[in-house]
Amino acid sequence: MGVSERRKFKATSRPSRSVLLSRTVVLNGFRLGWIVVLVWGELGAYFYSLSSCRWPESAEWNSEKPTHVLLLSDPQVRHPSVMWGGGGAKAFGQFLYEANLRRSWHVTRRLNPHAVFFLGDMLSTGKYVRTEREYKEYWQKFQSIFPQDVSQYFLPGNNDVGMGLARSNVRTYYSNIVGPFNQQVDLRNHVFICLDAPNLVDEDYQRSASGKSYELWRPLKGGTVDFVQTASTGGRRTILLSHIPLARPDTATCGPLREKGSIRRGVGHGYQNTLGKHTTSFLLNTLRPSLIISGDNRDYCEYNHPVEVPDRESAESNQPIREVTVKSFSLSNHIRRPGFQLLSLIDPTPGGKSLIDAPCLLPDPYGVYTILYAPLALLTLIALFIFNTYRSRRLRNIALPPMSLSPLSNGPHTPLHPGPDVWSPYTPARPVSPLGSLPPSLRTPNVASNPSMLAASRPETPLGSPMLGPGVIFHHEEEDEDTLYPAQYAVHRNGHISDGEEWPARGNDPAPSYFLSASDAGHVKQSTARRPMWSWTFVFRGRRRRMTVSMPTRDSVRDFFAQLTYGADADAMLRRRGVAGSTLIDGLGILWSTFFVWIFLCVWWI
Repeated sequence: MGVSERRKFKATSRPSRSVLLSRTVVLNGFRLGWIVVLVWGELGAYFYSLSSCRWPESAEWNSEKPTHVLLLSDPQVRHPSVMWGGGGAKAFGQFLYEANLRRSWHVTRRLNPHAVFFLGDMLSTGKYVRTEREYKEYWQKFQSIFPQDVSQYFLPGNNDVGMGLARSNVRTYYSNIVGPFNQQVDLRNHVFICLDAPNLVDEDYQRSASGKSYELWRPLKGGTVDFVQTASTGGRRTILLSHIPLARPDTATCGPLREKGSIRRGVGHGYQNTLGKHTTSFLLNTLRPSLIISGDNRDYCEYNHPVEVPDRESAESNQPIREVTVKSFSLSNHIRRPGFQLLSLIDPTPGGKSLIDAPCLLPDPYGVYTILYAPLALLTLIALFIFNTYRSRRLRNIALPPMSLSPLSNGPHTPLHPGPDVWSPYTPARPVSPLGSLPPSLRTPNVASNPSMLAASRPETPLGSPMLGPGVIFHHEEEDEDTLYPAQYAVHRNGHISDGEEWPARGNDPAPSYFLSASDAGHVKQSTARRPMWSWTFVFRGRRRRMTVSMPTRDSVRDFFAQLTYGADADAMLRRRGVAGSTLIDGLGILWSTFFVWIFLCVWWI
């Protein structure tokens, strides 16, 4: 090997560069990066979104410690049977939905509230439950997602108990398992009036059908109207909680925090967007709340109801009554970011502010997949394609030492460029035979050693010898030495030596055979025939074509998974699969480790 060849070989085989750009280092680097991104998208983004979420406080409160109240709307927990119905894709979607609920509650409960109010629609399809046992199992699933760590209060929603008298049995299930429909909760000298809004809508239809006003209407015993008329606030500041928002003009806006649209009147099967206008006036005039908090609409909304009672004695009589519609806590097609509401309370003082509320937003779950995961996956594939293209060019340009090259290699000493000291079967004829030092009789053994014959002295290569031709060689035992098959050219032929002696076998094993026996061939044929195969026939560009897919063998599956690991023969795979195939295999090799980490995180939430 010359000096220039040695320098070229050393330049193309630098160990530090090959290690840094090896498939092992690159794939492990991508795996580590994807795990970091996954942990951020599934966990870090939620903690980061709540890093700026703080309990609201007023500078006037000085050192007084407030009571913290958390308000959640529309958790919409799916029925247990929904998880296993509708095929694998739907089950996977429900799995993601439930995992998001658990993750959101996990980070929200770290705010350590003193009390939690659920503003209705805890269950997505509670109104369709047929038995009390089924309703109990459904509610137990809700409790498994939202464990009761502190005091929890629940308002019935239209999806929990339905609307209309036909669902009276579901209302019985709710009252027996969940609790009362209407309730009054006292916290820090404030009164929380929790309304049964679906029942209020049903009673409003009956009142309207009778043509009577609320002053003349005789409320149903145990109904919502009866509860409102008998509620005793004792002159304390009142906070009204309702699942359905109160009425407002269709032209009213919801403020800058709403994502799109506004709340307008609308009625459908099993729902109503707002309470009636007369019902809204009845609630405002009877309860005179300081704050109204509602849900059901999924998106955030703020609206100030004008004061309709001019004889109010308090200093707040001239202030409109503010209503806040809380964002949905669960995923919804109407919003991109779910959320909840925080409320801080202190003991009221004359003329002082005793309550402050603030919204909090959770991260966009769809954006994590569409804005973070999908573009990063595309960039990963592009980077792997560029990396495999570089590797492929590097393999073609590598120069190895001449003595280690195969006769069929692509180095400089190929059949087209033979070296001075390297011989191959494709080496062209030369004036001097490689075995020129031997006598003519040994140099061309298949031709008679006759000086008058041109073939005896003709320069030949081993490939030009008649011994390597397609002829048949016969051997006679009675001949001591055949001139066509001399002893010095004895070779192994199917377990025999040319002079009649058998090739020695190992131990008691028979001589090795290079052909399959009839039984082995039949076994291979049967094992191949037993593999399931599926065929499709279709017409493409005017020609009938067939596509056949067979079940992979155990060896092929083992080889496939071996290629997904960094221990596989990367160079051989690159030559066999090509750049595109190797890029796909490398992408799957990164995916499986990331997928297992994601499964671990989801199981941890569950």
